Amino acid sequence: MVKPDQLTRRTAQLGSGQLFGCLAKSERGSIAIISAVSLPFLLGFGALAVDTSLWVRAKNGVQGAADAAANSVGASAVSGNSAAHKVTEAHGVSAANGYQNGVNGVVVTLNHPPASGAYAGNALAYEVIVSAPQQLYLASVFPGLTAPIVSGRAVVLTTTSAACILALSTASPPNGTVPVNGNAPLNALNCDVDADSPSANSINTSGGGSISTSNIRTVGGITGSNITVTGAERPNGPYIADPYAGTRSIPPIPPFQPNNQNKWSGNVQNPSGVIAFNGNVQVQGNVTLAPGVYIISDGGLSMSGNNASLSGNGVTIILTSPTPSTDAGNINITGGSINLTAPTTGSTRGIVFWADARLPEENDNFAGGNASRIVGAVYLPSHDLKYAGNSGNVSPCMQLIANQVMITGTTTTNHNCANVAIEDPSISWTLVE
Repeated sequence: MVKPDQLTRRTAQLGSGQLFGCLAKSERGSIAIISAVSLPFLLGFGALAVDTSLWVRAKNGVQGAADAAANSVGASAVSGNSAAHKVTEAHGVSAANGYQNGVNGVVVTLNHPPASGAYAGNALAYEVIVSAPQQLYLASVFPGLTAPIVSGRAVVLTTTSAACILALSTASPPNGTVPVNGNAPLNALNCDVDADSPSANSINTSGGGSISTSNIRTVGGITGSNITVTGAERPNGPYIADPYAGTRSIPPIPPFQPNNQNKWSGNVQNPSGVIAFNGNVQVQGNVTLAPGVYIISDGGLSMSGNNASLSGNGVTIILTSPTPSTDAGNINITGGSINLTAPTTGSTRGIVFWADARLPEENDNFAGGNASRIVGAVYLPSHDLKYAGNSGNVSPCMQLIANQVMITGTTTTNHNCANVAIEDPSISWTLVE
């Protein structure tokens, strides 16, 4: 038997290699050494795992904020709000979800159309990106390690109504806001007839007319007979927002032309691109308008007589006023023919006739000859439109949007509008990315 003092002397006589060899033969000694060597690494990876879990949680958070913000932007688009309002919605909803733009490095970006992904460049889509820099906590023990920036991205796609007719009034007149009267057929080809009136007779043919269209959408009811739809009738539906509010702007009124220029005849020049007339303007004979914007302030536009005509490409005619509440001007076309095409660029793109939304409610009459042809929108949000038809020369793309739209003669509209730059109202949205 080896005594303790003998073991001590024997150990002291062993070399270092022999000593480690002896320790290596002891399980307890091996585990102690391995634990001592690996403990810093285990602690480091544990710290990294904790920080990573926090980053994953933050990633889920920014994604949730992006999803919520995109949905809010979609609702804002359907409500017809401005681009600035949509940005405010995106920032506000993201902040409500814990990620406020500009605070702690958070950046909330709204892209319309999206800048990336399957819907890049799609004007009906909106992209929200929320990014937030992260911090190092326990993982700071690793020299040179930097925390990531986590981001969430969401895309919402709006669905539009291919509206050939939209009455914006939310009033409830007895005869509705889209009455089709006097045995007049309304043929809305490849497009919809919409109205925001809650009236039980919002869209009706009780006056002896007929409607043939893709879909009918209204806040109120649909009444009368002789109504044919290839899609669906959708009464008691949601409000449909004005598609041009916030997306187009009336140019500033330049100095007025001399009063003797208020009678249009022959070729009317527009060298600056925007020209203004004070008071009533009358079309006399055959008139051709040069491309541009024609502003009529505190007055209206009239044309009568079978021999009169008004034509032009890239033309917008606007009724407005520096004091709109006192402007009783209207559009009164009771004869002749119209052949006008809207501009495809600029702040009035897609619009041929425009009555400023701030004007009082007035009646505009379109009863030109069968040769009339309007390519673009007749946009009269403050006026009631009485439209008596264009059966002779059907436009590939004509949109009638007014406070009320009353059809009193054979009317055919179409919606082949790919190159016309009109706006269609958004009616729903879906989160797609």
